[in-house]
Order: sequence, then structure tokens, then C-alpha cells
Amino acid sequence: MNGHALGYVYGWALALFSLSILPPLMLAIAEQETATLAGFLVTGLIASFIGVALMIALKQQNSELNRREKILTLIAVWLSYAALAAIPFEASGILPSRLNAIFEATSALTTTGASTIKDISLAPPSILLWRAELQWIGGFLTLLTITVLLLRIWGAERAEQEIATTTRQGATTIHQLFATIKLILPIYLGLTALFILALLMCGIPMFEATSLVLTTISTGGMIPRDSHLLTYGSTALLFILSLAMFFGAVSILWTHYLFSKNWNGLKKFSEPIWVAATIGGLAVCTLWLKYNFDQGREVKSFVTELAVSLFDAASLISTTGLTASAHSFQLLSPSLILIFMLVGGGVISTAGGIKFTRIRLMVRQSWGELRSLIYPNEVRPLYLSKEEKDHKYLSTVWVIFGLSILTLVVLASILAYTGLGLEAALFTSVSALVNCGPCLTAVEHQHTIGAWAFEDLAKSAKIALISAMFIGRLEFLVALSLFQVTFWRH
Repeated sequence: MNGHALGYVYGWALALFSLSILPPLMLAIAEQETATLAGFLVTGLIASFIGVALMIALKQQNSELNRREKILTLIAVWLSYAALAAIPFEASGILPSRLNAIFEATSALTTTGASTIKDISLAPPSILLWRAELQWIGGFLTLLTITVLLLRIWGAERAEQEIATTTRQGATTIHQLFATIKLILPIYLGLTALFILALLMCGIPMFEATSLVLTTISTGGMIPRDSHLLTYGSTALLFILSLAMFFGAVSILWTHYLFSKNWNGLKKFSEPIWVAATIGGLAVCTLWLKYNFDQGREVKSFVTELAVSLFDAASLISTTGLTASAHSFQLLSPSLILIFMLVGGGVISTAGGIKFTRIRLMVRQSWGELRSLIYPNEVRPLYLSKEEKDHKYLSTVWVIFGLSILTLVVLASILAYTGLGLEAALFTSVSALVNCGPCLTAVEHQHTIGAWAFEDLAKSAKIALISAMFIGRLEFLVALSLFQVTFWRH
């Protein structure tokens, strides 16, 4: 194992993470938050000292990593980021329990959005900004690791594979990383700045606009209020954030083609069309249900109801989990909500879930198997976006699906053992595995499934959910590869 290369890349990751401390650190200084300021300083100093030391000590070493070393680096970065990010939460006093602080940091970083903070109004502004920034960082880290390492495992359309391949030709691991960052970061930053500007033009304060965009573009779910989005009093805000969640739920490489006006390249993508159609269809369905079966509630203007329906649909499909009104998800059955949560968004996106591409492949293969019962001698290749998918690729998709269901059953059993009812345990497990935490609160509010607040869960349940959030974000095959003996052999 090339430990020098692993340490060098890990050092770069810690050094870059230390820079993210600056915005909340400056806000803590401006707001004179002494305890929180100390937490940010400790986090920044630890990350920068270790990171810079590793970079200097290992600079002249070979920086090439094989697949196993990339996986180890990836897991080390995610775990280290969560551990370091928890320090300001604990230091601020808003989460005196270390386990709750780690849970909050993990939830933000994995863009799950499940919170253990009982009263958001008591949280210091720098902590609220830190939560929003962690979600944005987690979203970018997700895009980076999928493109560099997990593209084959996650599944992708031909155009995505072509773009990702261009960043790897004849390059070392470090050069691959920087080439991918150069491709993805301008788009991610550009979308963030664009939507923040749009909210500012709608009259939303700078702090609120920044926090809302950081959490929706990353499909995170943590906002600086303990209420729904209609309390901001802006219908335009709902349309803007719906669009932000859509871009968060579709391939960043599709957005690259869109911004570069490569119309021929856009034709190679089909998954964003499926995501948009599902969001639109669910919004129309919800709107129809409101006007036909929700007569007991005062219906607002058509534009407002449309904005609410569109926001709720985009939030559910993108696994953001936020709600636009106090009645969100009221007319959708819990089982339907569960299905949409499990499907998730696009492949190279910040959304969780099984992904549309995988679902389409499994449905097509299942249909092909049914046809083979009628036409046993028929040879019918399976195509996706005009690309033939081989048997090994399809096997990987089915293995991931099977592991998802198995992990869900095990996690739900653990939660049920700690005192949760079966329905509540199932929903809580899904919300963690697909990184859609806030949706659980909305479902409990509307349908009373017996779910508990995250801060009231037992310690063992929180530890299990922390593991589930990482597994859901890092991918099941990556997590389980650590338990294989062959993975550790030279």
C-alpha cells in the first residue's frame, strides 16, 4: 500500500477543509460568540496543522493511488470531516452531548438534514451558517468522489462516462482530482451564486438567502428556522428553491453541457428528463388532490398552491425533505412518500436514493426476463441511452439494490429494538439511508406514524443512524469492501 500517497492526498483534503472555517469564524467574531469562536479556532488549527504537515512531509513522494487506496482515502476524509465539524457544535453549547454533535455534523455533511437541535432560534448565527456550509461541502464532496471513483458503481449514462474519462487520461491521482475540481467547482459555485442573487432580488436577507441556497443546492434540508418555507412570505422563493433542488438532483455533468450550450451533448442525457417529469407529475397530482379532496382547508391563490406543490415535489424527489407549508405531504400516503424517497434523484448529483438510472435498468431487465419466458431463444441486448449494458454492470445494480434492502431491514430492526414502532423504525431508517432526514418530521406531523425526534432517540439508535448516513452517502459496495479479506491483501 502506498501510504505516502494516501497521506499526501489526505493532507490536501484537511488543508482545504480548514479554509471552510473562515466564514463562520468571522461571523462568530462579529457576533462576539466567545465559546463558538474557540470551537472554530480549534477545528481550523487541527485541520490546517495536520494537513499542511502531511503535504510538506510527503510532497516529493509518488502521489499515485490505486483503487483500494482511493477508497481508504475517501472514507478517511469523510470520517475526519465529520469528527472535526462536530467540535464547534459541542463548543457552542447548543449541543453539549458529544454524540449529538457528531450526529449533527454527520447529518449536515452527508446532506441528510436530520437535526438534534431542539430550538433553532437559540443557535448562534455562526452555527447556523456552519450547518449550511457543511451541507454545501458535503454536496461538493459527493459530486467529486462519484466522478473520480464511484462512477462505475453508481451507474451513469454514456455522456457522463465520456466527460469523466477526459479528466483521467494520462494523469496522476492528484492531477485527476484537480481536473475534476476544475470541471465541477465553477458550475457548483456558479449555481450557488446565481440562486443567492435571485433570493436577494426577492427581498430575502443575505444570511437567510445564503443559508437557504446552500442547503437546497446540496439537497441537504437544514434551514435557519424551525418552520416551513411559506413563513418567509415569498412565493417567488419557493419557485427559485424548487429550481435549485432540481439542479441538485440532476447530473452536474448535464449542467456542464447546459451552461456550455452544448445542445448536441444534452441529447445524450435522459435521466434529467425523468427527474423533471416526475417532479412535474407529482406537483400536478398534489395540486389536483388539493382542489378536489382538501375542502376543509382554506385554499390559497393558484400561484401559491402551485409553488407549494412544486416545492414539495422537488424536495421529495431530490431527497431534500423540506416542506413549503404546514400541510405539506398531507394528501400523499406514507407508502407513496416512502417510494419516492427510495427512488431519489440522478446519478452524479447530491441527491440520495437508489437513482432513476438504476430503477430504469432493473425494470428493463425484469421486462426482458419476462419476455424470455415467452421467447426463450430471443437475444435482446439491454440499452440505456443507446449504450449496451453488460451483464457485470447489471449484476452490480442488482447487488446494490439487494444490499440497500438488507441494510434497511437490519437498521429498522435495530431501531425497533430501541423502542420505535415498526412503521416509525422503517421511515427513520429510510430517511437516514437515502439522506432525507427532514421528511420524517413532516410525515410524523401529518400522518402520526409514531416517530421520535432525533434528539430523543437512544444512543445506540443514533450510532446506527450515523453509520447509515455514511453508508447511504458513500455507497454500499464501498462500505462493505472494508470487510473483505481480499481488500486488505497486497
